[in-house]
Amino acid sequence: MPKSKKTRLSNSITKQEHKLKKKEKIEQKAVSKQPATKPTFKPNNNSQIKEQTNELISLTTEDKVIVKDFLIIAGSYERILYGIGAHWIKTGEGSDDDDFSLKLDPIFAFSAHIGCIKTVSVGGKFLASGSTDEVIKLYNLRKRKELGSLLQHEGSITTLQFFNKTHMFSGSEDGTICIWRTKDWECLKTLKGHKGRVNSLAIHPSGKIALSVSNDKTVRLWNLLAGQKASVNKLGREGEIILWNSSGDQYAILMAREIEIYSISDAQILQKFQSENSRFLCMQYYEHEHLGDLLIAGSEDKAVRVYEVKSGNCLVTLLGHKNRIKDISIIQSIPPNSNAPFTLLSSISSDGVINVWNLNKALPHSYKEGNNPIFNLPLTTYDTKSRLTCVVLSQKFDSQDPEERASQQDFA
Repeated sequence: MPKSKKTRLSNSITKQEHKLKKKEKIEQKAVSKQPATKPTFKPNNNSQIKEQTNELISLTTEDKVIVKDFLIIAGSYERILYGIGAHWIKTGEGSDDDDFSLKLDPIFAFSAHIGCIKTVSVGGKFLASGSTDEVIKLYNLRKRKELGSLLQHEGSITTLQFFNKTHMFSGSEDGTICIWRTKDWECLKTLKGHKGRVNSLAIHPSGKIALSVSNDKTVRLWNLLAGQKASVNKLGREGEIILWNSSGDQYAILMAREIEIYSISDAQILQKFQSENSRFLCMQYYEHEHLGDLLIAGSEDKAVRVYEVKSGNCLVTLLGHKNRIKDISIIQSIPPNSNAPFTLLSSISSDGVINVWNLNKALPHSYKEGNNPIFNLPLTTYDTKSRLTCVVLSQKFDSQDPEERASQQDFA
């Protein structure tokens, strides 16, 4: 990573509150510019977030066993950040996995920003959210406390990505990408080069390079060791999302009604997925044990489709939403009484619903030409009753320590 340059820290809460109120007035008057000078990081000195709605669920009851598994973090147009706890409930007397059902319960829900939440990301114990208010909010998921705000960008925050729990990358409508060190939240480097909004960025599994796409219709390769641009290629169309696969030998670019898969060795197109009747809105790579790389994409037509990258076949279509699919996220889960992990997919929609799918059950055992099976039985569902925009899944944190459990009451 490039060496750091000291950035200013501000501990003045009143100054920041005044600044956020000023931003809100500016947005209402449709004025685009902000003052150029701003602190990089503003620590949060308030120990408690005011709008508490739910407390943590209990782990045991007299007649059933509850096992915590993971967290679902979702942002919304209404500026609310949701934290949904996923836990397994055993009510039967048997020992099979079928005796367990997955249930979603709200842990927190609060107004995190003064603008629409555009992106959320988790790196270890850290949660970050970005908004149209140009602010990145930081939280400690382990202690369930707000840490403060990052104020480097001068445009809406469009994308956030953690790498190895030690660094975080942020992209903005101001055309820049910032590299943050999570130890002290210092901005180590600001990458400049895009002539328009940064839509998405992806860090290579090695951490040495990154790719970004913008509404300037280019894809840029960044040398993270040197902290500078390595190359730029014209796409001719606007790239909306870019992703690396887990092995780092290929990447995918989503461009409205088409997704293209590229080889890193020669930048040639390996595969294309096209949608004639609807726009793609989100995607995720998933490495299947037997099928290899799969690409999962959500669309405006309310469907989530799973494609096999090698063959280009659509393996299954997941139906369960009443509106367009805004985002998806994947996590590995090990249910109680099971030694083999399986893959869960969470999909969110503008209808406010969070669906969780068991991909092991949804994916067919074999593909037949011309057969496009439909799966419409999510493992569980939760209705936030708001217009959801982004989602990320995170492994749970054990909270058996009394002091840490007490501190959780501060996170609303």
